[in-house]
Amino acid sequence: MARVKARCRGNPNFPVYWRAIKARLDSELARWVPEFFGDLAARYIDTLHEVLADGKRIRGCLVCLVSDALGGKLEDAIPRAVAIECIQAASLIHDDYVDEDIRRRNRPATWTVEGPRKAVLLGDLIFAAAIAKMMKISRWDGLAVAEAIATMASGAYQESVDPLDLAKAVAEGRYRPELYDRIIHLKTGALFGAAAKVGAIAAGASPALRTLAFEWGARVGEAYQIADDLEEVLTLEAGPENLPARISRLAPLFLCFSRETNFQASHLSAGREADFREWFGNAKRVMETRMRHEIAARLDLAARAVGDFPKPLDTRLLRAAPSAILSLAQADDGRLAPRTSPPSL
Repeated sequence: MARVKARCRGNPNFPVYWRAIKARLDSELARWVPEFFGDLAARYIDTLHEVLADGKRIRGCLVCLVSDALGGKLEDAIPRAVAIECIQAASLIHDDYVDEDIRRRNRPATWTVEGPRKAVLLGDLIFAAAIAKMMKISRWDGLAVAEAIATMASGAYQESVDPLDLAKAVAEGRYRPELYDRIIHLKTGALFGAAAKVGAIAAGASPALRTLAFEWGARVGEAYQIADDLEEVLTLEAGPENLPARISRLAPLFLCFSRETNFQASHLSAGREADFREWFGNAKRVMETRMRHEIAARLDLAARAVGDFPKPLDTRLLRAAPSAILSLAQADDGRLAPRTSPPSL
């Protein structure tokens, strides 16, 4: 632990910090599974190991990063980071099933292997175990992750996934394009924010600092989600497979960022694929410009939150992290590299 701490503290190079923390979290997650699921048969323990394997560990890293910036100890941050990573893994199990995604991290999605029922129950089990682990650490930690899970569930429930229902809502004027902003906060920003908040709790920070940490994390999470959605927009024409399903899943995105390009509710219909392709060819550039602007705006809000941290604290890594996190997320697709420099963080 001391060696990791020495490499991280005071070093504004986030990729270096992230690699050190990721290695530690990979090890801790492998150890954590049998400890918290010891009453499960060996077959299910193996499944849990697979579910929790790999991943960038960005959210868990944020726990350690904020704790470190506020003078906390790594050994206090790690258990909290492990719980956050478990919550992220459980949410992906549910998301893959709801979205009918069949691949996750270059492996079959859990629901395609375990079946929908067992996959959903496994996600629930991981959520419950993470809450229990955090409640044993402190009441405030347990409350933070319970609120995050409830918020994520609220976002998933409010998200429109049925193309016919969404088309009807658009046609009747019941759909508000601003819902996209709310959904990305609920589904992504909330867990990033919770990760930063429990990092502040680990460091014994004041309630005011915990709130600032949450705001910083939430804005980074929102920027991360918009960047991820932009990648889907830019790759939408790369392959024709399952285009209608991909269109309907991204429809809230189109409705938010292409309001002036005459996006029609009929574009959500599987039978109007040709219409969509014609519209999308014209709207793509508009959407990309607006989405990049929104990413920069979120990064700027994150910078403002860090700016309100007490001045004696070393926040260089917190300022460098957001842009570096987006770069890590986009490492497999260079097309998302910013065309202009992001705000100074």
